[in-house]
Amino acid sequence: MRRPVPITWLGRPVHGRRGVAVGDVALAAVLSVGAVTLASGLVGARHPHQGVGAAVAILLMTAPVAIARRTPVMAAGVLAIGAAFNWLVVGDLVRCGAALPAAFYVAFAIGLRCLRRIDMAASLVFVASNLVCQAFSDPQLGLSALPTLAPIASAFVVIGVLLRVRSTAVEVLRVRTTELREQRERNAQLAVEADQARIAADLDDFLRDRVTQMAHDAAVGRAALESDPERAAGAFIAIQHTGRDTLMRMRGVVATLRDTAMVEPQPVLAQLDRLLGRSAADTRLHVCGDPRLLSPGVELSGYRIVEHLLVALDNDPAAHIDVRVTFGADALKLDVSGPPAPRGDARAALAAATERVATHGGTLRTRATVGRRETVVLIPLASNGHA
Repeated sequence: MRRPVPITWLGRPVHGRRGVAVGDVALAAVLSVGAVTLASGLVGARHPHQGVGAAVAILLMTAPVAIARRTPVMAAGVLAIGAAFNWLVVGDLVRCGAALPAAFYVAFAIGLRCLRRIDMAASLVFVASNLVCQAFSDPQLGLSALPTLAPIASAFVVIGVLLRVRSTAVEVLRVRTTELREQRERNAQLAVEADQARIAADLDDFLRDRVTQMAHDAAVGRAALESDPERAAGAFIAIQHTGRDTLMRMRGVVATLRDTAMVEPQPVLAQLDRLLGRSAADTRLHVCGDPRLLSPGVELSGYRIVEHLLVALDNDPAAHIDVRVTFGADALKLDVSGPPAPRGDARAALAAATERVATHGGTLRTRATVGRRETVVLIPLASNGHA
């Protein structure tokens, strides 16, 4: 059977005792002080049965409030016994100012904490007995008050039940939300690992082709070294270009793998508005096509490419920058335009963006006009897949 959900709005537990909170003890203390004040003769001295004995006896009708949420059945039973004792032994006395709130709070605790039907039934019998004894022994009440007291006590029980159901539902929802978040994180991690495996496989094929090409060019250059020096020089130049391209591709792959291996969630295209919001310039985001979630590698690279291209532009508050993201059927298109930044900053940023684009076999074209630079990036999606 599901354990009752702890309610924290009453405060911290007293000395680590679960179900006995500071609020419970404070309420019991306030009601007890009021009851002792009424029964001891300090106020309302017109009533006959007052004094130390009555003041001590009336505590049986208020003090159990402190344990009402921890053991509602026991609290209700002690209150009922206390009400009967005060009626039969102490006699008639005005107690309703403190005893009735105590009974109503215990009724609330019954609805909040009693899960078994037998406990609920026994507790309600105790509450009913308590109210009957108070009605007979309190001159302010009488039997005519019972039709009013019973619905009030029932309402407190219903409120406790509703609060318990709501608290249980909130707890279940919290647990399910946590499980869904953990599952989503696991799925994202699996997607990143799959994308890393795809990149590694592509890199293996790429390196095999390039090494084979370099070996072929080296053989051609060696064979033509004496008979055709120009042809040999061309072969060696081809080897040089192939080596540089290969190194650039490997740098991009390493950068991608390093970023996707981080524990923190990686940015995606849907977060470009936040990226643009951090810019001092007047930036505008335009999304075209069919927006959808792409593979984690493409999402991360698309975000980073826009980030690099923004660095290549002027960040002055008076500058106007447009970022257009187009989701095509076969390619992701990124179009970033704005006033250019200083040449040194633009060169480094464009180089970083180019490496990212090359990782996915895409293209990057940039052109600068008077006071304006526009860069268009195409990243193919056929080999990357999309969700």
